[in-house]
Parts: sequence; C-alpha cells; structure tokens
Amino acid sequence: MRLYLFPCILMLLAACGKESAPTPTPPVPLHLLPQGNNPVDDTIMAFHLRYKSYVLYRFSHNDYAWNYTSTKTDTAFNANPAYIDTALQFFRRQLTDYYPEAFLQKTMPFRILLAAYIGSGSTRSASGYASTNGMLAIGWADSTILNKTPAEVKDMRSQLHRFYWERAYRTLSVEVPPAFQALMPAVGYANLYGQYQRLSEGVVSTALTVDLTEDFLSYIALITGKTTAELEEGVFRPDVDQKGLIRKKYNAITAYYQSVHGVDLQAIGQLP
Repeated sequence: MRLYLFPCILMLLAACGKESAPTPTPPVPLHLLPQGNNPVDDTIMAFHLRYKSYVLYRFSHNDYAWNYTSTKTDTAFNANPAYIDTALQFFRRQLTDYYPEAFLQKTMPFRILLAAYIGSGSTRSASGYASTNGMLAIGWADSTILNKTPAEVKDMRSQLHRFYWERAYRTLSVEVPPAFQALMPAVGYANLYGQYQRLSEGVVSTALTVDLTEDFLSYIALITGKTTAELEEGVFRPDVDQKGLIRKKYNAITAYYQSVHGVDLQAIGQLP
C-alpha cells in the first residue's frame, strides 16, 4: 500500500507545480496614449512607436518636477489644446529634422511635455524650457508661439537645443569632447571674475555660476543660435576672443560631433 501511495503523491505534486507556474504579466504603461481624439494624436502615437518616447500635453506636476532625488520648485501648465500641434511642429522643424536618426534614437527624452508655459504662478520662465533626467518640457504650447520675431525664434531654437542636450548629457547619452575639456580655464571656473575675463579664457556663459557642464551647454546654445557670420562679427573678434580659446572650443565641439555622431551643429545655427 505504501509503495502505491508514494508515486501517486509525486504525481500530484508535479501536477500542482505545473498548474501554479506563474504567467508573465505584460507591463503596464506609465502613460496612456492617445490622450485625446485629435489629428495630432496620430502623430504623437507614431512618434511614440518610433522613439518609445511619450509626448504629453496633459500631465501631472510630478511628471514635470520629479527628478529621482530632487524636485523642481516651479511647475509646467498643461498645453492650450489649440496649440499642441504648433508646439510639436516647432520641436520637429527646429530640432529633430537636423539630427541623424541614430542620434535621436540615443538621445530622445522619455517624456516630452508640451506646456502652455513653465514658471511660477503667472511668471513665465526666461527660457521657456526645462529638463530633468526623465523629461524635456517645451513651454510654448500657447498663443505666444505665433507672435515671435525671427530673432526671437532663433533664440527659442538655441535654448531648445541647449535643454535637449542638457538632458542627454546628464543621462550620459552625449559627452563633452576631450579637446573641449582640455581647454578648461587653468585658474578654474570659480576664479573667473567678470564677463571680460570669462571671454578671454574662452567662457561664453553669462550664468552666475559656471562649471564644465554650463560651459559646454552654453556653447551648444551659441552654435545653434548664431550663423558663422554672426560669430565672426561677435565672439570670434580678436578684441573679444583675445587668446583664440572661444574659436578653439567651438571647433572642438563642432568637429567632434560631426565626426563621431554625424551632427552638424553649425548647420542649425545657419537657419533663418
């Protein structure tokens, strides 16, 4: 009797094991797309399928402010529905159209927030953009985007590229070229006093505090926002670039990204 029961018990245990095998559960998406029922939602869905990036025009404060170990102190406000497509087209025509597909696949933010504006209360941020490790916010999805002069559009474009690159740099998707790092001020960034000394040492940023990251990103904004003629008439002038360091750092960035990533940053600066 015992000899008969023992194999039966083994068979029952084996059957139970088969029945209790876990079934994989598909992951729940962090955001549900589409967010609406407009023609632009088809474009957003196609963008998501291509880059696995969520373009959101309705989002929470945490979608904007949370950055893993810190929280932004300002906020972004949901897009004006009438200008969602306009803001998205601005992003495409001013940025994605000028980067190789491989570079976009490597650097595209996980979330792109289309906001009516970014700021505190009714005060719009100076740049109109923001970024964290997980998102890029474009704060021009309202009527103000239609009233920009050509000069203002150039500035908006340069700031868009700067914030796009800031997020990419902080997530290690792009790097500061070694030749650029070799040209850091010998006295250190903290010991540069006044814009005149900064420029003579090859630092074009006007930020209150400058480090390697700020130095690098200020060049991204400069290159994508100025034509070669404007650079020659401005920061490349001998009385401004006294040691030739601005031109050397410019060359370090443009040459590196052209050769390594196929990115022509100055072509963006040449845009009207």
